[in-house]
Amino acid sequence: MARAIYRINEFIGIDQSRDENALKSAMSPDACNMDTAGGNLSVCRGCVRHIEAPIPGTGDIHAMRIFSTPDGEMFIAAAGESIYAYKNGAWQEIYAFTTPLEKHRFDFAQAQINSKDNLIIATGERQLIKFDGDEAKPFGSAEGVSDKKAGYLAMYRSRLFAAGDPENPNRLYWSQLPGGGRSIENWGSVEASPNVEGGHTEVGSMKSDPIVGLSALSNQLIIFKRDSIYRLLGDKPGNFIVEEVEGRTETAVYSAIVKRAGSLFFLTQGGLCIFNGVNAQLMGDARRIQNALVSASTAASRGAICRDKLYFTIGEGGGHANAVIEYDIMRAAYMIRRGFKAYDICSSGGTLYIANENRRICRMDEGETYDGAEINAYWNTPVCDLYDKGSIKSMKRLYLRGSSDARDSAALIDMHIGQNAAAYRTLLPKDERTVLEVPLKNEGRTFSMRIYNEAGGRFALKSGMELEFETRRRTE
Repeated sequence: MARAIYRINEFIGIDQSRDENALKSAMSPDACNMDTAGGNLSVCRGCVRHIEAPIPGTGDIHAMRIFSTPDGEMFIAAAGESIYAYKNGAWQEIYAFTTPLEKHRFDFAQAQINSKDNLIIATGERQLIKFDGDEAKPFGSAEGVSDKKAGYLAMYRSRLFAAGDPENPNRLYWSQLPGGGRSIENWGSVEASPNVEGGHTEVGSMKSDPIVGLSALSNQLIIFKRDSIYRLLGDKPGNFIVEEVEGRTETAVYSAIVKRAGSLFFLTQGGLCIFNGVNAQLMGDARRIQNALVSASTAASRGAICRDKLYFTIGEGGGHANAVIEYDIMRAAYMIRRGFKAYDICSSGGTLYIANENRRICRMDEGETYDGAEINAYWNTPVCDLYDKGSIKSMKRLYLRGSSDARDSAALIDMHIGQNAAAYRTLLPKDERTVLEVPLKNEGRTFSMRIYNEAGGRFALKSGMELEFETRRRTE
């Protein structure tokens, strides 16, 4: 028999874009709740409560945002038929809709009105709302847009832009240029100069291709439509130009458009997409999560960026916001988080926040549970023929180096050798410098392994692993 070694030198992330036998050893066809920072493999951190008090009411949580004020950050939550602000150590209702909303779709923009910071809130069903930290009330003036049911907002060139008017689905509004008695609350043409007045334009002509999102990016305003993407160039109405962007992607979700440097990232049913300032296209590695998206809904996805990682919520199996796709931009690595709900997600100051099923605002990547729920983590290696399809492989030893947490958590290993399976419970040492030797059994032509945690415990594997095996040819 010939003795050989199969090495996994590092762990990167999920890759579902090709047959398992063609995957690199560092990739997984299926993994969940794992952290691969530094090429190591560990159970991810959970989430802890940032605000102990639950978001009031019993209605669904529709949206969460952070409102930046001179006095600090204020969390805003839309739940049921009300909007709440966390002020002075308690949730306070700041606005209540007199009749129920149909879609409960919210968008936000922050701007100054009369030298005071305001959070502007859009629903696409009611007039805009403005909140200055003390009082929430209808947005606009007698000449304004208070009667326009805009659903999408963006600040660009010091003006407020709005779209998503159900009566005018292709219409893009812009406010007056503030200053000299003018305000972003005024959208009318009340000045002699077109350079400072408000106005609107039609973007495309098909009612079947309405505007579904806005995002300012450097020197252009990106206008997402259901089946196309446009941009507005120019610094004043006199030289505004609207043109269609090259490239085609699937429908972009307004609430899952994330900005980083000079690019916009957004999630579609086909995968993660990027607009680089010139054209829009699927990311080159978008298919790495194709299996995860097959049965998932992205229609209500929410997105955020935190420390060079993108996060997008999805609904798996018909559920609502029951999983999060994590994408490490620098390492081009995907991971999936499960075991909690994230009704909305946002970030500030290097911290990622979610609004969860317990109606709490939580900080992600902290603690050992998902707000009290066990973290179930696993990593599947690809099915591999160990460089030789024809030979029989006899497993001998697995070499690991890693550590467990203070509860003596174990790394559980299910090993599949051909049609044979064997389970191992490995208690990792406290000293991660120690190499652990796990005796193995069974033989077959192919190899795969599932590594997972026990009862929500934590473990970490350092510097990959090695599998020692012997090969032989079958003799008749």
